[in-house]
Amino acid sequence: MSKIKLGILAGGSSVEREVSFKSCDNLLNNLDKDKYDIHIYSLPFENDGEWLKELMADRPDIAVSALHGGLGENGSMQGLLHCLDIPYLGSKVLSSALCMDKKSAKTVLEANHIQTAADIYIKRGESTALYADDIRQIGFPLIVKPNRGGSSIGIEIVNDISELDRAVNNIADKYDDDVIAEKFIKGREVTCCVFEEDKKPEVMAVLEVNKKGDIFDYADKYESGVSSALTNMPEFMQDMVRSIAQKTFKLLKCRDYACVDMIIMEEQIYVIEVNTLPGLTENSLIPKACMSYGISFGEFLDRLIEKKLK
Repeated sequence: MSKIKLGILAGGSSVEREVSFKSCDNLLNNLDKDKYDIHIYSLPFENDGEWLKELMADRPDIAVSALHGGLGENGSMQGLLHCLDIPYLGSKVLSSALCMDKKSAKTVLEANHIQTAADIYIKRGESTALYADDIRQIGFPLIVKPNRGGSSIGIEIVNDISELDRAVNNIADKYDDDVIAEKFIKGREVTCCVFEEDKKPEVMAVLEVNKKGDIFDYADKYESGVSSALTNMPEFMQDMVRSIAQKTFKLLKCRDYACVDMIIMEEQIYVIEVNTLPGLTENSLIPKACMSYGISFGEFLDRLIEKKLK
């Protein structure tokens, strides 16, 4: 039996480039080399189309994206693969673009009665003075983040207007992005790792994050090995979390797999964001969820690939 030609996309031009290579390494360590003929397409930081020429010449049977953020996650790469008629794992163009834009995703969720944190959306170049009334109404502290960012890069908590101004300017200058400033909710942070089973979303695990500080930041996710474990919340709360995660997955038209991040405070559940291409490093939540679900990460990938090729 011939091997399946599998292409892994890694690298790219986003600030999450290094995370992408770590995800790629973990994919290589868990994919069955007897089953797959694997080729890595390393996308450069600068604009260079050699990788695309290789991809078009090779025409893999299926592509697995280890890209995170930027053009790799916002629907652009998904649209390219669609145009090339190359099957790929993960959400399609619409869902990828929608989930990458935090404000747009929140608008859809709120319209469908899923609770999110109160927020102020500040476009690049706008003064926070335009939102003085909204800021007073929501109140400090606020958690400030790039609207289209990921991996907790550029996120910080601010406690007054001067800190907010600095954070907004930093995101505009450093990440060339709009800003979403949300009411900071101090509570238990959980992630639901969701995958499609017979075209229905199933929750592999509700993992609770034991972060070091107030934010589950980049260092926690990829450097310090901060632990996550199955939550010990009461079962009725876990059922509510699972139900909200499944509804969120469907509303945002996610496919194959995704992570739905939430914060729980006093039995109120807030959806924070949805990651359509979550980290796949050895410390990431999806591989840990697989273990909780009773399968290896490699078996999880096999199942997704087999279904996609069928």
